[in-house]
Amino acid sequence: MTFRQTTLFDRSLPALALQSPVSREPDETEVARFVDTICAKGDWLHLRSQQRVPLPPAGKVIILREGLLAIDAMPAKGKLQVLEFLVAGDVVSASTLLLTPGVSLRAITNASLVSLDPPAIDRAIPGHDYWAFLNAQCKNQLARANIHQLMIGRLETEARVASFILGLALRALRDDTPEISVALPMSRTDIANYLVINCDTLSRTMMRFCDRGLLERENRHAIRVIDLDALRRKSPLASLLSAVFERERCQRQVFAERYAERNASMPSVHDNNGLVPAVLTTGALSHSRAGHL
Repeated sequence: MTFRQTTLFDRSLPALALQSPVSREPDETEVARFVDTICAKGDWLHLRSQQRVPLPPAGKVIILREGLLAIDAMPAKGKLQVLEFLVAGDVVSASTLLLTPGVSLRAITNASLVSLDPPAIDRAIPGHDYWAFLNAQCKNQLARANIHQLMIGRLETEARVASFILGLALRALRDDTPEISVALPMSRTDIANYLVINCDTLSRTMMRFCDRGLLERENRHAIRVIDLDALRRKSPLASLLSAVFERERCQRQVFAERYAERNASMPSVHDNNGLVPAVLTTGALSHSRAGHL
């Protein structure tokens, strides 16, 4: 299968090695400061749902500002595999992705990204502080990738699905409300590919969770978690998920607040700074949108 792709970056430009000293992780104020700097100094990129782009070269970093991306792998003569779902605040670079033929980025929803050359982002910000921010984001993503490997390699189907939903629920958890609404903008096929299970098996497992009072369906693209504690008990990885996602949630709240403040001054959806041509790639993965939970 051959995918049409949109060129994201000029690969003829020399790449810069992504290396940094070890340093402490930034607090919420520092995260907000780096977000402001990236938005002001980086190049904006807007993708539409199902638009596919190649991975950035080693010298580029992009940060997902809004929306949902998938990292897809298509081995030769193999089946499409979703390696990871990327959410707002995630960093895309050679240090966090498998740079191999057949791996690419795909927008699950409309998405906004900011691209930059990390060493040149802003000389006014000390390099070790800036790299601490990127390192914190990358470490969270690598932790998620390790948990995903445990999910698909060691867990049975029901525990695998419970772990996936629990991770999403912990991200969406808010202190001011007991209800946990979980958005599922990805298709049933995408989730099944991510969990390495059959689509019908996924649907049956979700129905069992609903029948047992753990979940209820809000609409085609959202569920509500009714019994978070019961969901934790079904996941052998509950403690790992809590350590990663509950901490990550605090940073994402700051990220979202900063995005809302800057939204009025955000470039037009048609202004891609010359990075993406006007013709968008939407048909390459239309089959993957068939069927939702």
